[in-house]
Amino acid sequence: MRHPGLRVLVIEKHSVPGGYASAFRRPKQSAVFDCSLHKLSGMAGAGNLRRIFDELGLMDELELVYPNHYFQASLPDKNVLLPNDAVWLKRTLCELYPDDRQGIEQLFADVELHGKNSYFQFQIMNGTYNEPIGALIRDIRFAHKNYKNITMKDAFHKMFKSWEVGEIISMPGCYVGGHPEDLSYLYYLHVIYATLYCGNAYVRGTSQRLSDALVARIERGGGKVLLDTPVDRIEVDCDMRVAGVTASKEFYAARQVFVNAAPKYVVEELLVETLPLQTVKEKLRQLQSSWSTTTLYLVADTAPAECGLDCTETFLIDLPNDEADRLREEAKRTADPLLCELAYWKHSPVEVTNYHALEPNNGHVLIFNLLDSVEHWPQRRTLEYKKKKRRFTEMMLERLYQRFPGFRGHVQYTEVSSPRTYIRYTNNSDGAGFGAFVGTSRNPHIFHHNFPVRGLYFMSTWVAGASYEAAFGYAEHKALSWAPESRLCARTGAFAPGDQTEHMELETR
Repeated sequence: MRHPGLRVLVIEKHSVPGGYASAFRRPKQSAVFDCSLHKLSGMAGAGNLRRIFDELGLMDELELVYPNHYFQASLPDKNVLLPNDAVWLKRTLCELYPDDRQGIEQLFADVELHGKNSYFQFQIMNGTYNEPIGALIRDIRFAHKNYKNITMKDAFHKMFKSWEVGEIISMPGCYVGGHPEDLSYLYYLHVIYATLYCGNAYVRGTSQRLSDALVARIERGGGKVLLDTPVDRIEVDCDMRVAGVTASKEFYAARQVFVNAAPKYVVEELLVETLPLQTVKEKLRQLQSSWSTTTLYLVADTAPAECGLDCTETFLIDLPNDEADRLREEAKRTADPLLCELAYWKHSPVEVTNYHALEPNNGHVLIFNLLDSVEHWPQRRTLEYKKKKRRFTEMMLERLYQRFPGFRGHVQYTEVSSPRTYIRYTNNSDGAGFGAFVGTSRNPHIFHHNFPVRGLYFMSTWVAGASYEAAFGYAEHKALSWAPESRLCARTGAFAPGDQTEHMELETR
C-alpha cells in the first residue's frame, strides 16, 4: 500500500503462516486449537490495532468477538467477575474492597494518565498526539522517574491493604509474560490502558484467520509466501550489506531483509561466524528471554458452561503472590525440577480461555496457558519428557476440578505444548512466549541500533515488546519512517523463521 513498487517474499519454516498466530486441528475430536492466547488489545475506540486493521482493510475480512468480561479471577474461596469496562471495573473493585478504595482510585488515575501516555508513544514521537506539550513532557518525566524502575509488586504493596486486590488486578501482566515481581509498573499501566481502555477482542474462528488474511493481502499485491521453507543463512556481501537469503538450498536476492526470528538465533545460526558482530553479541548477552509458555489443550464432551465455566477467560489463582514469588525465586535459584513444577505449575496463576464461548463450531475447547521455564524440561522424545507432560496435565486438571468440579468425568482429550515444542516450531530462544523480557530496564532491547549489517532489520516482540499490538505498532512506526533505496527495480523482503504476522503488516502497508 505505502510502497506499491516493491515485491515482498515471506519465508516461513512451518507448514502454516503465522507463528504463534496460527491454529491446528484434531479431526477425531472435532476440535480446532489456537496455538496460544490470541486476545487482541487496542481493538476499540482509539485503539491502535483497530486503527491499523481499518487502514489495512482487514476489518472487512475478519469478524471479531468482544467479550462481556475483562476476565474472571478464581480465588481459593470465590470467583470475581470483572466487567470489560473501566468505569464498571473500578466500581466493582471498590465495592468488593472498600478499604482499598483510595489505592484503587490511584491505580486507575495512573492508568488514565501515565498508561495512556505510554500507550500512544509512537504518536508522541511523530507529533500526532493532541496533548499540551509542556504538561506531556512533565508527566512523562515524572512517570519515568517514579514508575519505570519499580515493579508491579512494589507498587501494589504501597497501594493496597488487601493482597487480593493486587493479585486480581495483576493478572493482565500475563498478557505480556510477566509476574508482579517482573514487570515495570509503568509498562503494566500501558497494558491496562491497551486492553481495558482501548478494548480487547478475539478473532472469530482462530488467530489463523488473521494470518491468512495478511497472506492473502501480500499475494494480491504481487508478493509471495513460501511455507515449509526454513531459512539456512542470511547472505552478506563484502561491504557488510545484505545480499539475500538462502532457504532450502535456494538463494533469494534481497537488499532489505526484515527478520522476526529471535535475535540470538539470527546471530548464532543465520549469520556467518566471521562477520564482525562482537559488539552485537555482547549486547545480546544482556537480552533476557521472557518466560516460556506451557499450554494444555483440552476438549470436553459437553459445553464448558454446562460444567460451570461460562466466562471467556479465567485466571486460576492459588497462592498470594508474595508466597508464589518466593517459590519461583527458589525454583530459579536451585533449578530443581520438582520444585519448578510446584512453583510454576501448582502455585502460579494459570490463564484458561474458554474458546468454545468464542467459537462453538471449533469444539468444546479450553486452552490453559502458564508462564514456565524451559530449564527444567527434558529433551523431547525421551521417557522423562513424556512423564513430565503427563504430570503437567494431571496438575492442570486437578486445578480445574478444584474450582470447577463439574468438569470431572467430562474431559475427553488433552494435549500439551511445552517450551520445547515452541522452540521446535518458532526457534524462539528458551521457548520464550513473549519475545524479550520487559522488566524495569529496557536497555538490552536496543541491540539492533546501528546494526553493522546494512539492510538487515529486526522486528517482532523481540524489539517491540510483548503482544500483537506492540508488534503491529512497531511495524507501522518503522513503515512510516522507512523508504526504499531506489524505485528503479522491484526488490524482495525476506523473513526468517518465526511469527510472521507483524512483518506481513509492515510490508503490505
